[in-house]
Amino acid sequence: DVIIDTLIIEEDRPAHIAKHNIIIDEVLEVFTGNYVYIAGRENRWLVIGKTAKKVFLTIVLGERSEENTYGLITARPARREERSFYIEYITQKGGEEEDEDKAS
Repeated sequence: DVIIDTLIIEEDRPAHIAKHNIIIDEVLEVFTGNYVYIAGRENRWLVIGKTAKKVFLTIVLGERSEENTYGLITARPARREERSFYIEYITQKGGEEEDEDKAS
């Protein structure tokens, strides 16, 4: 499981994700709600979730040596297949509001 006790945000990350029109607060919002994750390349995880404004983001995290500690690599708008994966998974688990997600 991807349990994030500590998220390390290097000094250059806010400017990097700003290129995708995303701010750190939006990244943090995803982690406070429902999110799903899939293994990425090179010990990385793709975390897919929604901001408070219901914007789907994909956040790329790198594992660190400390338990439940990850470094923020990047964040970007979620791709269509990532949004679909999120909706399908959350709907199966019964953890998401049903109405607005069906239209996404």
